[in-house]
Amino acid sequence: MNQVKNRLAALSMLDRAFRQLSDAEILALYGALDEEGQDAMQHIAGIKGTEFDDAGLVGAMRNSAAKGRVNGDLERSAIVLTESCLDDCVEALGSAADDPSEGQLLSVLPDIVKKHGVATTQVMLASVICGEAVAAPIITRILKSDDVLKLPPVEAVTTAPVLIEKESNPERDALKEQRKARRAAEQEAARRRREQSAQARRK
Repeated sequence: MNQVKNRLAALSMLDRAFRQLSDAEILALYGALDEEGQDAMQHIAGIKGTEFDDAGLVGAMRNSAAKGRVNGDLERSAIVLTESCLDDCVEALGSAADDPSEGQLLSVLPDIVKKHGVATTQVMLASVICGEAVAAPIITRILKSDDVLKLPPVEAVTTAPVLIEKESNPERDALKEQRKARRAAEQEAARRRREQSAQARRK
């Protein structure tokens, strides 16, 4: 059960991080990919083989990410777009990359943020958490409490009850009354037939 909760929490964190990317940042990340990476993103976004402009590309990528918690598209999008950011982080950590301490991470992240930006770094770190890295608990703390990299809180969504007012429609009301009268007449006719049949049996 804890594993499921941790997984859902990690995906929620990645979703929040991905939403922090501006349209310009998404386009810049896509533009920096090689042909294979761009092909992968088009496939994930469901627009491969179609014509699209910048707005269509961003919209498709956001849509696939928003719906991609279940099928993995959210994670795939994050991994492809932030691969360069992750590579720089791994290189900066050196031999400590597989199991860095919080101090080691905090020492290299300012340069990563300077080169790649806060939002991209947030997405990269959140995708590492989803990948269940050894440092996931440390990175989670960073994304929750670090002054620079802290993710915004989850938006509270309040759903108010929807009241549907029935509009008066004379024609529709008349049809309803006609159907009601017809059913009543049919029921009365059926009752009389039953009575006649019962009387006939008694004779």
